[in-house]
Amino acid sequence: MIKTYIDGFDEALEGGIPEGHTVLVSGTPGTMKSSVCLNLLYKNHLHSKKRSLYISLEETKNSLLTAMDRLGIRNFDEKDVFIVDLARLRMEYDEVDKMQDWMGFVTEYLTRRVKEDKIDIVAIDSLTALYSLIEMENPRQQLFQFFGFLKRLGVTSFLISEMYPGSEAFGPYREDFLADGNIMLKLQEVGDTGIQLRIRCVKMRHVNHERTYFALMHRGDRFLITSVISE
Repeated sequence: MIKTYIDGFDEALEGGIPEGHTVLVSGTPGTMKSSVCLNLLYKNHLHSKKRSLYISLEETKNSLLTAMDRLGIRNFDEKDVFIVDLARLRMEYDEVDKMQDWMGFVTEYLTRRVKEDKIDIVAIDSLTALYSLIEMENPRQQLFQFFGFLKRLGVTSFLISEMYPGSEAFGPYREDFLADGNIMLKLQEVGDTGIQLRIRCVKMRHVNHERTYFALMHRGDRFLITSVISE
């Protein structure tokens, strides 16, 4: 099992996420999706020696390292938790913009890195940014092939998916039907002035998980959940 390392949430998932699953991490902007994924990658290396690759198509590597520092994640070996941003990807494949074949490049890049570096966990931040780089002529077919490719890689994949405020869709192309799991984060108004960050597992194949919302907090260098007490 791949643990989320959110105190209390793994228990709600019967111990964690089955290895090899493809999981959406969905939510509106500002719900700490990237932070949850970075924490998961780092803690799984720290405690289980899992090797990870985090591909950022939006934030720079320096920005992500700053975010990790604020989470209390420091002094990790970048040979075990790889962070690659769009600028680095363009340097490695300078013809990709001309070819407009970002989907092909991402699959080629992942195949090579997983094999050469023995990667166990992959995170892509975000699907929305990936869509902006490619022409989705037949979205359902292209995404079906992409999700199938991730399964064949044999890694556990986390795909960050931006939700539009007020929308109940987890992505523009109903990616939740293709994914093995879906962990959703949202900001909930509490009372007249309060805002509470919440998390729930919408779906997780092969797991008898809880489906309720929990309040999500970050304290020191760890994430934890509590029961939702008030609205």
